[in-house]
Amino acid sequence: MKHLLIFSMLGLLLTGCASRPRPTPLTQPDVVAMVQAGMTDEDIMRQIDATDTVFRLNAQDVVALRDQGVSDRLITFMMDTYTRAAVSAERSASFYHGYGPYYYPYRGYWYRPYHRCR
Repeated sequence: MKHLLIFSMLGLLLTGCASRPRPTPLTQPDVVAMVQAGMTDEDIMRQIDATDTVFRLNAQDVVALRDQGVSDRLITFMMDTYTRAAVSAERSASFYHGYGPYYYPYRGYWYRPYHRCR
């Protein structure tokens, strides 16, 4: 009984340690501060990917970032984060809908569920 209690407590502690909080996403001023601090574009891109940051930049944002010294390569990467996030969400949403159609036996013949006859 004592061993069961110890193992269950150990399991609860390990489960609590395994879950990490999600990192806070970066903002445009964060990116500008990293550029002005002298970080390379690759390091900033890795940081953006690590925090799962998604930027929706409009024309004014792009102009402001260029004026503050952000490279075109980094701006393009920031604009692509929205596209990559949208594609990823679409893939995860349509993962189970890519298979089929499934036919099921019913009353001696095969039918397609949710199929209307015209």
